[in-house]
Amino acid sequence: MLVLGIVFGVVFIVLVLVLIKRQVKDSSERKVSSELVLKRSFQPPSGKKSEKMIFQIYVLLAAWMMRKNAVKSFEKQSFIVVYINQKFNIESLIIANELELVGETSIHVRSVANWVVQKMHQAQERADLIDFLVDLVFVDEDMIDREFTALVRLGELIGVQSMYIEKKVIEHRKRIFGSSAGNERLHTIANARTRKSMALAILDLGPSATEEEIKKSYRKLAKKYHPDSNLDLDEAKKEEYAQQFLEIQDAYEELISN
Repeated sequence: MLVLGIVFGVVFIVLVLVLIKRQVKDSSERKVSSELVLKRSFQPPSGKKSEKMIFQIYVLLAAWMMRKNAVKSFEKQSFIVVYINQKFNIESLIIANELELVGETSIHVRSVANWVVQKMHQAQERADLIDFLVDLVFVDEDMIDREFTALVRLGELIGVQSMYIEKKVIEHRKRIFGSSAGNERLHTIANARTRKSMALAILDLGPSATEEEIKKSYRKLAKKYHPDSNLDLDEAKKEEYAQQFLEIQDAYEELISN
């Protein structure tokens, strides 16, 4: 019994030492990784562009966007892991770990945007990045003004037009709310500047559009999507056009009233 007790005691001590060693190693690796992430938040990583670098940029910006709205954070984290796993073929545990590390450091979006501009030269690459962030925002099925403002700011920094972002937002809201949206359309994002930007996007106009241009675009689009002009369409298309007609009216009223 004494010998058996000694053996169990030795095994227990070895296990404790192994666990301590592993914890120290994990802590050291986490510290190094955090420092790397922190460095990247201030200065774009040097060297040739790689899939790993792009993956880390996706994680950084995803964490930055999540800080704008903590609603359904677990679902958003799950979305990030699945999306990046499919896009970059990186193990889910690695993605989750990186996301946790990024959550522990400050993120300087201008520095990250500088890296994107330097390394992601193709417009489609940057548009894909914005698409990912818009999809992330709508995990909780809507967008608050703070999120929209952040997306537009990032878009300006990396060369993606706000018009593109606004149209993506409109598409998401239309898909989520559909014809049953009722009053849950344009004005649910409370900021007046945001409402104006989205109204201009619906009418296919730029920020400098004049009152005459607004009226001209409204008349053209209203005629195209008015139910009386689309009697020959199938029911699904009629419903889609009717919803768009309501959005066009909302947009016009928003712009004219202000």
